[in-house]
Amino acid sequence: MGGFTAALQRFGIGRLAMVLGVGAGVTVALILLMTRIGQAPDALLYSNLDLREAGEITASLEQAGIPYATRGDGSTIMVNRDQVGEARLMLAGRGLVTSGSVGYEIFDTQSVLGQTEFQQQINEQRALQGELARTIMSMRGISSARVQIALPRRELFQSEAAEPTAAVVVGLGGRALSADQVRAIRNVVASSVPNLKPGKVTVVDETNQTLAAADDEEGFTSATARDAKATTEAQLQARIKDLVEGVVGPGAARVQVTADIEMARSTTQEQRYDPDGQVVRSTSTNGSQSQDTTGVSDAGATAANNIPGGEAPAATPLGSTETVNGETTNYEISNTTTTTVKEPGEVKKLSVAVAVDGVLTPAAEPGGEPTYAPRSAEEIAQIEELVKAAMGFDETRGDQVRVTNVRFNRDALTSAGGTDGGDPLFNFTKNDIMRGVELLVLLVTGLLLIFFVLRPLMKSASGGGGVPALAGAAAGGGQVPVTSLQTTVVGGAMGQLAGPSEMEQRLDIARIEGQVKASSVKKVADFVEKHPEESASILRSWVHEG
Repeated sequence: MGGFTAALQRFGIGRLAMVLGVGAGVTVALILLMTRIGQAPDALLYSNLDLREAGEITASLEQAGIPYATRGDGSTIMVNRDQVGEARLMLAGRGLVTSGSVGYEIFDTQSVLGQTEFQQQINEQRALQGELARTIMSMRGISSARVQIALPRRELFQSEAAEPTAAVVVGLGGRALSADQVRAIRNVVASSVPNLKPGKVTVVDETNQTLAAADDEEGFTSATARDAKATTEAQLQARIKDLVEGVVGPGAARVQVTADIEMARSTTQEQRYDPDGQVVRSTSTNGSQSQDTTGVSDAGATAANNIPGGEAPAATPLGSTETVNGETTNYEISNTTTTTVKEPGEVKKLSVAVAVDGVLTPAAEPGGEPTYAPRSAEEIAQIEELVKAAMGFDETRGDQVRVTNVRFNRDALTSAGGTDGGDPLFNFTKNDIMRGVELLVLLVTGLLLIFFVLRPLMKSASGGGGVPALAGAAAGGGQVPVTSLQTTVVGGAMGQLAGPSEMEQRLDIARIEGQVKASSVKKVADFVEKHPEESASILRSWVHEG
């Protein structure tokens, strides 16, 4: 027990406390490091939340026992990466996630007393916009939505108000919407707002791409036209390549398709008359008949006949009848009116280029080069006919097909294929890469703590010092022998000169200043004053030895 106490006194209480504190700190750091390594990193649960909604979500997470952390102003919530799916399902089941939109619940907490008509209209518009945003977010493929509606008011001395308009910004998360899906969004918004037409609804995604512009009735913009062009070319290319490679072999054909797509929407109205297609529309018949019974005198005119009261001469009746009949027929000429609407996306022209490799015959001897033979003109013609049939070749449309036999660079194809395949062992995701970087940083930090903090402290703690012995000896008695004083001081000085590092010297100085008392220092000073000659000889010997 006495030996342990003496060793403890020689080691120094200050040094021991410092070593124990550093060791405890390094131990805690290593424990936290190991805990961090075994713990999955946090992932984003929801962001840009309304603060009231964020409070409800955090309360539900606490009730469910799911740890969380908030970022920023509290609108961003982070949870453990392995519990993101569980937390989202739980919150969606409780109906807490509305992405900060305000719906008709705005009227649940507000009183209409004291509100102006303008405030009521604004609240109604906000509620309608929020409900529409929630409806759009419930559609498949849409992660977020924001709706803005403009409801013009009828000004004074105006017969009617202007037409309402709307703008919709959707978040797709890297996906793409078809023309039918964009049209569905416009119809939903237009059907929910009075007097709003689908053509007055603008749809934009989060990448600043216009999916449907205002006054575009069908929602077919340049972006959807490019999508239609790419889809048409990809489908034809895959179809033709599959057909040609079935004939010439896998990897022996290259196909490129260029489609000219109609970008504009046109309407044509045509009216034709058929002169041979006459149809009786109406018929009218008119008839008239007249008869004359005036007679002809048999004798000549005499004076007796002309005397008043005389008898008329005898006459012979002739009798004439006249009949007139008329008929009017109206005909209707056949009339055909045709209205043709050409929608955007119609194929105007197709151009197909096919490159076909020749026939490679393996070498007869091992290690020899294979023999290349070009394909015959008959094979090229057959392949061209197959391509025309597969693409729906139309000469009147101006389609072009070119099939050419060229020799492929097999060495380049082999090297490219070797790099494209990829090893499944190296198929890391973004999360795996970030996790690996995090582990590497933590490992380097732990090694730096061990080699540059713990190791020098342990090395300095294992070394001894001579000055405390001098201090203890001086404190224990009045007279100290010169030889012991010389040995002690020389040992301490040589220990300091032979110190391995500046850190150890600083620790020794701190230990000396902490342990040597004022009385001991005074006694050493008194000894030097009482024995100046011996002290001078000791200093001379130190200088000589140095």
